[in-house]
Amino acid sequence: MNGCSLCPRACGADRLHSAGVCGVPWKIKIGRACRHIWEEPPVSGTRGSGTIFFAGCPLKCAYCQNYALSRGEGREISVRQLADIFRLLEDSGAHNINLVTAAHYAYAVLEAAEIYRPSVPVVFNCGGYESVETLELLKDLVDIWLPDYKYALRSPAEKYSRAPDYPETALKALQYMRLLAPEDIFDKDGVMQKGMIVRHLVLPGNLQNTFAVLENTAKYLGKDTYFSLMGQYYPAGRAKDFPELSRPLKPLEYKLAVARAEKLGMENTFIQYSGKDEKSYTPVFDGTVTGGIYGAKC
Repeated sequence: MNGCSLCPRACGADRLHSAGVCGVPWKIKIGRACRHIWEEPPVSGTRGSGTIFFAGCPLKCAYCQNYALSRGEGREISVRQLADIFRLLEDSGAHNINLVTAAHYAYAVLEAAEIYRPSVPVVFNCGGYESVETLELLKDLVDIWLPDYKYALRSPAEKYSRAPDYPETALKALQYMRLLAPEDIFDKDGVMQKGMIVRHLVLPGNLQNTFAVLENTAKYLGKDTYFSLMGQYYPAGRAKDFPELSRPLKPLEYKLAVARAEKLGMENTFIQYSGKDEKSYTPVFDGTVTGGIYGAKC
């Protein structure tokens, strides 16, 4: 792809011949595809979310818990194979097709959907640092938007992800997603069919950023926004290069984050904190493709 501008980095790379800032060329690479049961309850349901973990990422956060995958490691597949994975996951009983960090493969995803269009909802699971133009490309395919809202403050965005423009870029993208999916719709079992869930990983030593994310969400997206307040941080990737990130999240830090969400009246907040070693929730990215549930001989 000549002059790539699918993500806000707009690096202009010729991805037909070399990798872009995302770390991958035009050809699709994935780390794993399976039914995933550790998403939010309205996404995982009882049968799991048909999740495809794509390689590469424009953000490359220092603490990424999918570090090697985000740097471009993965198994190369064709557009036809991606369409076959859609069908396999759907046939296995997955509630939806969950595209994780797929924006830099937007054209390939659309090609695959022309070969096999899933009859279950399609989830766009992303880091929040998205181009509105790319979201526009995907709007007729995606039913559920599942973005991170990592930073509302410039300092941590620049420090950990080298993206000082993340706060305004992500907020603009999230507002556009809300415009595309103004209503949250669930089936009789509480599984989301259309809508948006915003995610935020609470980082140790960065509560002011979390408070700002919560405040912006309530102000610009609405207090009724479905919001996943994630406490499963553990030091990964280059986290130990930053003293404040080199430890797990403290229970008090998460408790204060929850208290702020409650104070803001954010009634649809998912609480995700176990206090245990959260590494077990990160899949092994060895290129496996299966209709099974991860962790159950997947």
